[in-house]
Amino acid sequence: MSFPSTIDWDAHWEATDRDELDEMRVAGERMVNRLERLFDGFPASLADVGCGPAFMLFEAARRHPDTTLFGYDAAASVVRRNRSIADERGADALRFETARLPELDVDRRFECVTCIATLHYVADVRSALDALYSRVTPGGRLIFNYPNRHTRRAYLEDPDIDPERFELVLDGENLLTYEAIEDALSRRPRSFWKAVDEDDWRSIGRANPCVIVDKPEG
Repeated sequence: MSFPSTIDWDAHWEATDRDELDEMRVAGERMVNRLERLFDGFPASLADVGCGPAFMLFEAARRHPDTTLFGYDAAASVVRRNRSIADERGADALRFETARLPELDVDRRFECVTCIATLHYVADVRSALDALYSRVTPGGRLIFNYPNRHTRRAYLEDPDIDPERFELVLDGENLLTYEAIEDALSRRPRSFWKAVDEDDWRSIGRANPCVIVDKPEG
């Protein structure tokens, strides 16, 4: 991913404490639950861009061992660690590679591409959307969350926010709207939270917008 140069993501993951990792693990399991509801099963192939420790992918591999799963991340140390864990667990359908947005130099396409908690750090967010969408097969789905004006306001009001890590959002440089997404991809997004029947989906979507962009068949 094309992150601000002030962020060393290898160092970030080395310094992440166990409590935060445990929260991410639970979030990964919940994401698998939501994808199972959305697809009424699970997609045959899925890529998670900006996967970090890949808790969602490891849980998906455990539940759906026949699914082709790829994790892409900018931090080479995380990719190496994930590969080692996958080998230890015998997760043969799970692969990890180093890749960055907005370029996303990836030569595969997937039924589902997810990108969670990643676009917040990408300056050229529209090019990133185009790169992500190009990796979705016809009839597939792109799922991502993103910062908007409500995100920025919440960050500005949070005294504990890291101003270097969230520099782009705080400066309002990479905020998105439904209209901007539709303009970039020529497809109207729809709420992921509503599609997976999340309780109070309107409130959740305001604070943490997450959408699906469907790719037409053919």
